[in-house]
This record gives sequence, structure tokens and C-alpha cells, in this order.
Amino acid sequence: MGLEAILEDEEDDYLSEDFVMVSEIELKRFLSAAENVQVLAKKAMQKIVRDNLWEEMSIPPNARRLIAHSVQYEMGQQLVGRLDFAGGLDNLAIKLLEFNADTCTLLPETAYIQNAHYEQEKKHLFAAPYNELFKGLVKQFQYILSQNPRKEKTLLVSTMGYYEDWLNTDVVVKAAQQAGFDIVHSMVLDKVIFSHDEGIFVEIAPDNFQNYQFWYKMIPWEFIADEEPELMNILEKIVMGNLATILNPAYTMLMQSKAIMKIMYEMEPSNPYLLKTTYDENAFRNKHYVKKPVFGRLGENINFYNGGIQPAYSTEGDYGMYTKICQELAYFNEDIHLNRYQPSIFLTQNPSALCFRRQDDLIIDDDAEFVSHTIQK
Repeated sequence: MGLEAILEDEEDDYLSEDFVMVSEIELKRFLSAAENVQVLAKKAMQKIVRDNLWEEMSIPPNARRLIAHSVQYEMGQQLVGRLDFAGGLDNLAIKLLEFNADTCTLLPETAYIQNAHYEQEKKHLFAAPYNELFKGLVKQFQYILSQNPRKEKTLLVSTMGYYEDWLNTDVVVKAAQQAGFDIVHSMVLDKVIFSHDEGIFVEIAPDNFQNYQFWYKMIPWEFIADEEPELMNILEKIVMGNLATILNPAYTMLMQSKAIMKIMYEMEPSNPYLLKTTYDENAFRNKHYVKKPVFGRLGENINFYNGGIQPAYSTEGDYGMYTKICQELAYFNEDIHLNRYQPSIFLTQNPSALCFRRQDDLIIDDDAEFVSHTIQK
């Protein structure tokens, strides 16, 4: 399938040969959970803007104006996001761990590989996986185009050059082409030209510049705000001047911040899908919680407390500079080998796919396996 690079460093065990068996009732519960927390997250974002809770969300000042604009005018134009849960199988409660709202990965594994895996083994299985991810991307692109009827159907897709990111954005490129974009190009970030009064361009030939009215970026908003403030300022002018639509929109930075789960929990503390989330470590009298950076990724810089004053387990990483949030420990489904399973639901406006990762560790990180699933009729 041209996706051999997913198996980096000869990690042939990344793609498991196993399948997770999911009942139709369990699938419906996953979808209900995703829809529920998505609705609540939208309410939380509106509250954050209305009540100026920027400091509480660890949103830097140079991102606030654009995010407020995005919440008001771009709501619903998120192309794709991923909700990571714990539980959900064998009557274990479904609990939201975090949103991957801005630059989510696992697109080729979910959209392509688990379908191919099922086709290879379907004579032994009950039914196909729940996987409408590619169709969902196409449909959401078409919706976004309908919301921007005056813009030309030109899309630029950019990453910072990491090969894994290109594998993920290739799914986006194919969906955009099928959705009806006239021009779809890919270009590494440092080759893209940003103009505050003209928009987004690439020099496709000497003195020949192509303008793009839509830009899908595999570059986190918080990275742009913190590390590229000049670019952040230009993007604010581009979006608010209606020169281009950026995907995912700036409001997804609020969902990417794990602090949004604090706001959501305060709004609905009895919500069955939410874990207690706070900045106060003393709120957990039994000392069963995880402490993680609000903009952390890849399972890095996490402290796992299992009853003691000192963490029982910790991970290193590159996100230690961010404010830490405390979240109640969640229970994961485990198999006989003590692998812990993390289910994820992809959102393309609506829930469109399910996938699983597993790991024999306390924290699901980059060493996890991707496991296909099948729906048991």
C-alpha cells in the first residue's frame, strides 16, 4: 500500500495481527460518548471566550483574538479530530482522556490498514470495522467548501517535514481531491509564503506564484503561537481578513488544551464520560491521578500517581514547560497479557471511525501497537 514507512526502525510489531471484537452495543456507546463530549466541548469553548478564561487554558496572548474570532465564525469547520478514551468494552465505563483536535495522527492506519487487515482475514471474522473515516473527510471537506462559497477551491497541505506527518496528510490530500478541490498541493512549511494582505502562496516555478484559499497544516497551533509569533500574527490577519481558511481552525487549540476538560468537568461534574480534572493535586485524597502538560503529546512528561506522594511512574519529554493539569485515573480494558487498550473515535463533524492502540505499560505512548477491530453482529 506504499505505507511501509509506518514501520519505522524495523518495528514490525507496531501493526498487531490481532483484532479487538466490539459488539454493536459497545459501538453505539462509543459513538454516544463522542457525540456527548463534542457537544459539551463546544459549550465550554463558548464559555472560555465569553468569560475570558485564557490564562486558565494556558492560551498565549497572541492567539486569543484569532481563537475568539474562530469560535464565533468557524465553529463546525474542523476537518478532523480524534477523541481518546479509556474503557468501553466488557461493561467498563467509557471515560474521555483527551482531545487530539488540531493535528491528529493515525489517519492511514485507521482509514486504510485496518480495512485491508479485515479483508485479509474476513473469512475468520464476523463483520467489518466501523470505519467511515475517508468518507467522513470527503463529506466534511464538501461542507467546508459550502461554508466558503466565494473562495477558490485551492488547497495547500503543509507539514514540518516529518515523514509520519506526510503519511497522515496524504489521506487528507486524497480526500480533498475526491471532495472537489481543483488544486491540491503539498509543501513543507518553510517553503510557504505568508502575506498578511494577500494570503498564502507557493512559488511553483520561477516567478510563478500559486495562491491557496485553503490551508491544512500538520503544525500545532500552540507551536506557531509559542515558536513562530510573527507567523501567528500574519495568520490572524489572513483568517480575519478572509484571505484563506485554515484547517483545523484556531478554535481547535482550545480543545487541544487539556485544560478544557477542567472546564467541562466544572460544567457537568456528573457527566458519565468525564474524569475529574483540576489544577489542584489536593483534590484527589486517594492520590490516584495523572499529572500531564496541557499541551503535551506522545505520552511525554506525565506523572502517574497511584496512592503515594511521589509518582509511581513518570515519562520524560519535550513538553515540561507547559502548565500541568491533574486528571483522575481511568480504568483501561486489559487482555490476559496485561496489555491496556485505548479506544479512539475520529470526528469529521460527526463520529466516523473507531480505532484501538494497546500497550503493556501504564501510559499509552509512541511505543503502542495499533490493533484492528471488527464489529460483532
